[in-house]
Amino acid sequence: MNNNAFSSQFFCRKIFFVSYFLISFLSNTAFSQDSANSSSPEISLQTSRYVLKNGLTVLITEMPSSPVVSVYSLVKTGSATEGKFLGSGVSHFLEHMLFKGTQNRPVGAISQEIQGLGGTINASTAHDYTIYTITLPVEAFDKALNISADMLMNSSFDVEEIQKEREVVYSEMKLRRDWPDSYLNELIFKTVFQQHPYGIPVIGYEDLFRKLKREDFLEYYQTHYIPNNIILSIAGNVQAKEILPRIEEVFKNFQRQSYPPRNVPEELSQVLTRQYEEQYPTDLTRISLNFQGVSARHSDMFALDIFAMILGQGESSRLYKELFKKKRYVRSISAWNFTPIDSGVFSIEMVLDDDAEKKTKALNAIRLEIRRIVQEGVAGQELDKVKRQLISQYIQGYQTTGQVASRSAMDEMIFGDCDFSKKYLDSIRKVKSDDVRRVAQQYLAENKMSLVILRPQREDKTVSQAPAAPVIKKIQKIILENGLTLLLRENHAIPLVSIHVALQGGTRQESEEKNGLSQLTSRLWVKGTTSRKAHEIVESVESRGAQLNGFSGRNSFGISLNLLSQDLPFGIDLLSDLIKNPTFEESELILEKDQEKTAIIALQDDLHYSTGKELRKLLFQTHPLRLEPLGTTESIDGITREDIKNFYQELLSSENMVISVFGDFNPQDVMALFKEKLADLPTQQVQLKTYQESPPKRTRRKVVQMNKEQAMVMMGFHAVELSHPDYYGFEVLSSILGSSFNGRIFNRIREQFGQAYTLGGNWMASLDKGMIYFFVATTPELATQVEETLKALIADLQQRPITPKELQETQMYLKGTFQMELETNAALGFMTALDELYGFGYNRFEKYAEEIDHVTVDDVQRLAQEYLSIHQAAIVVSMPQKKKDTTLP
Repeated sequence: MNNNAFSSQFFCRKIFFVSYFLISFLSNTAFSQDSANSSSPEISLQTSRYVLKNGLTVLITEMPSSPVVSVYSLVKTGSATEGKFLGSGVSHFLEHMLFKGTQNRPVGAISQEIQGLGGTINASTAHDYTIYTITLPVEAFDKALNISADMLMNSSFDVEEIQKEREVVYSEMKLRRDWPDSYLNELIFKTVFQQHPYGIPVIGYEDLFRKLKREDFLEYYQTHYIPNNIILSIAGNVQAKEILPRIEEVFKNFQRQSYPPRNVPEELSQVLTRQYEEQYPTDLTRISLNFQGVSARHSDMFALDIFAMILGQGESSRLYKELFKKKRYVRSISAWNFTPIDSGVFSIEMVLDDDAEKKTKALNAIRLEIRRIVQEGVAGQELDKVKRQLISQYIQGYQTTGQVASRSAMDEMIFGDCDFSKKYLDSIRKVKSDDVRRVAQQYLAENKMSLVILRPQREDKTVSQAPAAPVIKKIQKIILENGLTLLLRENHAIPLVSIHVALQGGTRQESEEKNGLSQLTSRLWVKGTTSRKAHEIVESVESRGAQLNGFSGRNSFGISLNLLSQDLPFGIDLLSDLIKNPTFEESELILEKDQEKTAIIALQDDLHYSTGKELRKLLFQTHPLRLEPLGTTESIDGITREDIKNFYQELLSSENMVISVFGDFNPQDVMALFKEKLADLPTQQVQLKTYQESPPKRTRRKVVQMNKEQAMVMMGFHAVELSHPDYYGFEVLSSILGSSFNGRIFNRIREQFGQAYTLGGNWMASLDKGMIYFFVATTPELATQVEETLKALIADLQQRPITPKELQETQMYLKGTFQMELETNAALGFMTALDELYGFGYNRFEKYAEEIDHVTVDDVQRLAQEYLSIHQAAIVVSMPQKKKDTTLP
């Protein structure tokens, strides 16, 4: 039921070991357990549904424990329902324009107002809908409601802004080809859907888009953006009886109208195999096997969803174990079932080396696995595991107001039923082995396959209702006798527990020759103990619907485990075993090294990543901030099992470890279990490396060439470390200049030049040094002008103080987004564990808002003058490769 695989901007594909097909589209109902023999988890959220006199559908989900509220406006029109404008991308362009001012708010006021309230605003266009999202502190709900209504009812479509935004969309059209996964997605849909408009890119075709006039935008807006074609979904710390009258008042002048019925051609049944192959500037081959699927409203959706999980969801899935783990034919593989309003597509995707023999063997192995399921069906144990995974994913999707508001809106739009989740899970429980066999045979027949291949270029080839507030307690810090620190926070809102085990490490403790060692250690750490083989860990974790992952960054590494609260004893036992008895098996190391190198090679196709990599190497000569967390293909090849064992043993100490446990649990039980199982941890003194490096004394500049259509300008400077008093000042400085929401770079470059879609800035800090950087992806012709504009923006900040209003809006934005980022147990537990590990104290997050408010106008100017001197900058400009002259003499 992966309705959301393509629901964001045209390039947002969520298909890497996709487990989103349930999370994103289940509504807010309690449910009972399936055939698994455990007690039934329960979500006590309820969504109330109202239809106003003008036809506007209003969904309200009360979440009393949340500090924020999400207001989502879903318009039931997208790229597939554009009528006479089909293929022009008018739906996507309107999504852009609704931010560009209304009859009541001038250009730029909407994003400024939301930022000043400490919120975020965004939007996305899909085939069947367009959705506008606002999330902010609950005290600002009325503002969010008013802004949403103003955008939906009173957008102005300023002539100058239309022209500027056209240039943005032209750049976006070019950008989509610069990302191989995005481009593969476009090819899949073009090949599978030859009659249905799902085959048309959501962004549209450039020639048709150019023909659109302001009158066309107004006509589409006036005929489709009407109350009886919109769903308003609200989730957060609100009460329906209190806010419903306010909603009615805000939308009282929004008049019901007739609108064009949904009338799209049906895709004809495929009778012969299709194949489309194209070359692409990449080192890896991407292959997608696609089969005509079903609508979300079709009864076979449930069996196909289970079939997708069995084939290619997670490390215990059949294709992963057979093609990656056992046979080594592929570098990654996944399966997903895309079920929109009309018939969708069932896909199997793999990434592999450019090797004809491996390609043939992989395709044959996939066909063999499909035939095996058709002939033998699926064992009951395997079915039960998948159902358990779905239940866990369902609960995981209830953690933020945004998730809940989105899910309710989608359920209403697709099914007209806010209670669809319960029906979905009931139907999943009823799926039998014979059902899976039947859909595999019926839908995955060879003659119904569309094979799409994106392969590396070769010069000699041509291109073809509300419960009581849950109990949430303060964080407890417990230090065990051996020095191990536990952070415990009870939150009984949902039956989930998130555990993080964190140690100081990361790239800061690596050498250049062994770059990637920390990341590789964290990945291999969860792949076996003296009593558990890797496949046993995967089976035991995934059969419980849990998620176990290693993590590694610039300052630390560790393990994260998210699971149902009823499985917490299992989780603590597993983590304790992993901490004390990891084996770092050679056979697993070979697999992980291949996966690591695949990720590195794939990132080389990313313009932003490749430019950033060059920038860090140029800005830092000795400090490990120049190193990549993943390492390089060469350094990964040089890492041995002994390197990993030594790295782990040198850093393993109760004094160098913090464990956070956040969620639905009894703290006494957790303390007792960890005390029992980890009492014998080593207590050695860990020797950690420290570094210092001075900023450049003169500007360092480098031009690199990439096989891309876009150019990118990136400028970086040294910054302060995590513990520095100016840390919060850099938060403000970075946002004022680099916020992609309303930063100065955004406002000047994108609004002035238009032809820059990806732009902004950020900063990162390690324990002894930091880095701040700004970037713009633009056309090659504008690269020099963009570089000079970046310099001018920085100089202006150094010479003229920002206004108190700009500072206040930035502070509100930072505080609001920081609050939203910590909305889940997993996020807050992770941050507090690291802060405690680094010596800042687990409660550092509580001081964030106060420290941000202490930043002054003078602080921002001082930091810009002290740290952003152009003479201390590193500048990297990535330009398209010069094409060879192929003209015949």
